[in-house]
Amino acid sequence: MHPDARPPSPSWNRRDFLRAGALAAAACLAPARAAAAGKNAPAPALAPRDEILKRIAGARPLRGGPVPADLARRLGTAHVSGRYHFTDKPFLIEGAERVLSLGLGCVKFWFASIGRAYRFNSEWNLPESYTYKQLAEHPYFARALDLPFNAIALELYPAKLLDTPGAGVDFLAPGADFSEDERQTRELAQHLLAKYKDRDVTFLLQNWEGDWMFRGAARKEWARGEYPQLERRAEGFAGWFAARQRGVEQARAAAPGARCKVFHAVEVNRVFDALKNIPTITTHVLPAIRPDYISWSCYDGLKTESRSAEKTAAGLWQGLDIIQRHARTTQRDFEGKPAVYIGEIGFPEEVVPAPAVVKMMDGAMAVMFARRIPYIFHWELYCNERKDGRRFPVEKPETAADLRGFWLVRPDGSTGHTGEYFRKLLANAGGGGDKMQ
Repeated sequence: MHPDARPPSPSWNRRDFLRAGALAAAACLAPARAAAAGKNAPAPALAPRDEILKRIAGARPLRGGPVPADLARRLGTAHVSGRYHFTDKPFLIEGAERVLSLGLGCVKFWFASIGRAYRFNSEWNLPESYTYKQLAEHPYFARALDLPFNAIALELYPAKLLDTPGAGVDFLAPGADFSEDERQTRELAQHLLAKYKDRDVTFLLQNWEGDWMFRGAARKEWARGEYPQLERRAEGFAGWFAARQRGVEQARAAAPGARCKVFHAVEVNRVFDALKNIPTITTHVLPAIRPDYISWSCYDGLKTESRSAEKTAAGLWQGLDIIQRHARTTQRDFEGKPAVYIGEIGFPEEVVPAPAVVKMMDGAMAVMFARRIPYIFHWELYCNERKDGRRFPVEKPETAADLRGFWLVRPDGSTGHTGEYFRKLLANAGGGGDKMQ
């Protein structure tokens, strides 16, 4: 989410946990020649804010806008690396069950840094090296995936880097071989399609915030306006995403009658950098590939610092437009455009005043509903970010005073402001939002 995000550790904040895997992966990754066109393309004109606000005027739930009847099947949250817990159950299972208890039909799990991501009350006993499929078959994940979710997103880091940072393919090397990613993605998709063939459930296999991975160890150079090995970097990323897409398509072709669905998504997170002529996954990689979906970790569109529902709504609308101008996907939205879902959205409730949190989320939901976004994943169930940014190991559950407030459930067990807003949305699904006050 945040610009300086790093990989999770139960002791690290979200930035630490997520960036660690990304840096290892991006020590790996590289650019798309077809994206060279995007490199020099002029910045597109954005829809005017006033026009956007007119289009969503009747969609804001807190102003009586309609709430989709199928919202529970589209709305979810992430569960990873939280800094507190409430039961003696394995942390992965506790969180998965808590998500369902909130009425949410979607969830996002991490397939990386497992010992840190799901530490409390857990004995993973995993081998030093394991595959995606082996992880999905682990008793904890088997139980979590068996729960009656409508959609489950799985964050897959490069195949050989799951728990061995630094190992695996060099994405910046000419002719990088992504056959292991293709094989493991295919193997995981085949497992899911076979095990859940009689169940209406959708699995979304995706990367974490692609733009941080794209920059990798060159983030300081990016900040200075220098883009080392850009073309090779784009080609490498395009090759990696294409390999994962092939793996999923091969698995689907071998399971034509399955009710379960498995899709591959590419997640982007620095969409608006393209307007500053900064290379991004959106401009330099998406034109060269054709995944099933695009996921947007949309913090750059939220305009959180503005504390304005209108600016949040306009930012999200414009960001979606930018993505759809560059993307090609196998799935289409209701207007026939490339299909995009929201991979992360959230506000730090211990930093942003409660009224602003709710109003900005309401503005965001108005855009999601107006554009019929298929899946919306909130960040996150239990907060993993400390206010002071300290990364020492979590020896005991932490309190609200320690944390920034990216949560649906607070450390004392109460529901956060976003959690309460979601509860009201779900209670009014299929009707108007006039009863939400």
